[in-house]
Amino acid sequence: MTGSKSFITDFVKYAPAYSIPALIGLITIPIMTELFSPEDYGLYVLVTATISVLTTMADWPVSSVIRYYAAADRDNRLGSLKASTMAGFLLPLMLISGIFYVIVSLAKTALGEHLYHMMVIGIAVFVLGAAVDVSMSFLQARRKATFYTLFSIWRSIAGLGVGVGLVVVFGFGVDGLLLGAALSYIFTLPILFKFAIERFPKIGRISTSTLKDMIRYSIPLVIGNLAAWVLSLSDRYILELFRGSHEVGIYSASYGISEKSVLVLTSLFLLASTPISIQVWERDSEQKARDLISSVTRYYLLLCLPAAVGISVLTMPVTEVLIDKAYHEGFRIMPFIAFGVLLFGLQQRFHAGFIFYKKTSVLTVAIGAAGLVNVGLNLLLVPEYGYMAAAITKLIGYMVLLAIIIILSRRLFVWRFPCKSLLKAAIASAVMASVVYPIGNGLTVSPLINLVTGVIVGILVYIAMLFLLQEIQEEEIKLLREIGDKIHKRIQSRR
Repeated sequence: MTGSKSFITDFVKYAPAYSIPALIGLITIPIMTELFSPEDYGLYVLVTATISVLTTMADWPVSSVIRYYAAADRDNRLGSLKASTMAGFLLPLMLISGIFYVIVSLAKTALGEHLYHMMVIGIAVFVLGAAVDVSMSFLQARRKATFYTLFSIWRSIAGLGVGVGLVVVFGFGVDGLLLGAALSYIFTLPILFKFAIERFPKIGRISTSTLKDMIRYSIPLVIGNLAAWVLSLSDRYILELFRGSHEVGIYSASYGISEKSVLVLTSLFLLASTPISIQVWERDSEQKARDLISSVTRYYLLLCLPAAVGISVLTMPVTEVLIDKAYHEGFRIMPFIAFGVLLFGLQQRFHAGFIFYKKTSVLTVAIGAAGLVNVGLNLLLVPEYGYMAAAITKLIGYMVLLAIIIILSRRLFVWRFPCKSLLKAAIASAVMASVVYPIGNGLTVSPLINLVTGVIVGILVYIAMLFLLQEIQEEEIKLLREIGDKIHKRIQSRR
């Protein structure tokens, strides 16, 4: 239970780091759909998607820091790890940003003046955001959950606040949101660097062997993440090509709400479980690592499955409350996206063996194959069927990815899948859905009242069903009480 207890503790500590930014992300969507047309919002989505792929290439040290920090700390090689990380990060960062600026400049006429201007700002957001990501990876590797949470919250609040201020007060267009993000990073980065890395590492501490190990481990993951980007975001470009920015905007608004509702949990699980599982693998035993992965997967199913079901039965009130009328027609894609993200998070549970044995190239092959399936289906179906086809093929792509990852991972690292917990979570979610659907879609004439009531009732019904099915264990309740008491004492001591 030690590993599981550490996971639950870190999960609770990290919860604000993702839940509050996710909430802010949900708030951002109605603000943007109110302020901007679907066309302008569609352009903004294209820029942020481009920033995402650039960040994927530059952020390669993040996974290496998390994977190698425990061993470096154990062997007193942290100075070498920090210096090697900085050396391996800065040069590619400058190279990628320079090449992309040249490409954008050459394509200025094709992009148009507005999109070109937004892309240039996007380069600055990319450079600063990548530096923030690498710095925060040290906080995650060190399990500094409190600092990680504070910086994550500030990052999201400052970016949105400054961006909306530039739009509303100073009359900027949608590019004001990008400028807000860049300005918030400029303020955050020096403080974050001080907390995470403490001081700029000495050049003489750079280790060629350490850097080679990090590159050998991370580059397959970078390629895999690029393939994941294809699987996750390429549909926006295909929609833009065949259907236009208007449809990109409609698709992205409903997609963003549905994705964020489940992704906040899947991201929390990845954030809290990865450093602990590596520590258990490095310092304890293989069997304890197997037990931990099994426990984490059980928790994942118990929390994330009802979230996907809940967003699926509440699509109408969610859409009416959070999105402007011009975007309402996109509500139909939300169940497909919610369950797609659920499957994406589930396949991450099977990554453990690849990470432990440093077989990251296998992940690249699996994600690449699923990405090709997704792109192929999009090119075949999106021109005729539009964003509905994009949503359905997204779910199919994630199903293919999960199947491939399971098959490949079981050859390397076998652990007990919590089938009984999955069954009980499914039963509890089904009962919850049958109760919540009529409430969310017809309790009153107010979509907001229906939504809030549906969410509250759904949570209560689901928890009650888990107790009836005897899925919740006494030691877990005791642990949550202990964590709650500690948090309460800390709050009281600071008053």
